[in-house]
Amino acid sequence: MARKPRIEFSGAFYHVISRGNQRQNIFHDKPDHQAYLDRLEHYRNKYQVTVYAFVLMSNHIHLLIETQDTPLSKFMQGVQFTYAQYYNRKYLKVGHLFQGRYKAILCDRDAYLLELVRYLHLNPSRMKRRMDPWRYPWSSHRVYMGDDCSVGIEKSLVLGQFGKTEGRARRAYLRFMREGVRIKHEERYYEAVDQRFLGDERFIERIGSRTEGKGEIEKRGKKIPFSELVGVVAKEYGVDPDILLGRGLNRSLSGARLMLVYLGREWSRISNRELARRMSRDPSLVSRLYSRYTASRDMRVESKIISILKR
Repeated sequence: MARKPRIEFSGAFYHVISRGNQRQNIFHDKPDHQAYLDRLEHYRNKYQVTVYAFVLMSNHIHLLIETQDTPLSKFMQGVQFTYAQYYNRKYLKVGHLFQGRYKAILCDRDAYLLELVRYLHLNPSRMKRRMDPWRYPWSSHRVYMGDDCSVGIEKSLVLGQFGKTEGRARRAYLRFMREGVRIKHEERYYEAVDQRFLGDERFIERIGSRTEGKGEIEKRGKKIPFSELVGVVAKEYGVDPDILLGRGLNRSLSGARLMLVYLGREWSRISNRELARRMSRDPSLVSRLYSRYTASRDMRVESKIISILKR
């Protein structure tokens, strides 16, 4: 099957993944990591790209970036090509350093920014030889905690969702990070809609309108109305729908709310911000609830709810 064209436009937000050719290491020492970051910063400035997060592992790279007028392809070509030149000169190599074309998933920033930042920053803890993500030197996590970095990182959008003051925001951000330690590999961040998009139906429609339908964007099947989900979840857990959507902190409702957050995102395909509004919750809390549920899904209840909705 022919590779579908990448969708690019000003303001596009991408999760970029690039791996070493045949899984080979692309970083061997501190100068290698720094050489890549130097190039990342150079082209960030040159093309006015916003970098929200990064992590450099031994054989692969994750970036969260937002482009402006310069296409992602030109930015990545500058970073990857010049680093490959550096690497081949240093280690007397020839041929390809990176495994084909990097993967770039166009994401709904409002819905997924917090989760993706956490996913990237916790990457070191998911390796076979686990590393401490809090002390790992080659991720932007330390920038969010107030340390310096050679790459300019846009952290205010993330921290601003955790608190009005920097100290309070960092403490809440760190709690959010620690809550995600138990979450393992998340395939959903890689297998996106149409293999190119991470977002709900409205996000896909917005992308289609911005690109005037170019790129043959495929849409997902019919979604479940959120109001229908609320009724089924409330009945399954024996709670009142209005109380389920209320601002109360009743612990007896935690299971039902976790389920509703997950189903709202996955089956009703509601954005994180809209789901937070409907459930009278803060967007960062909804994001935490979603991640908490995906770490330990209740497949028995999910299957039961599916059977009810199909009747």
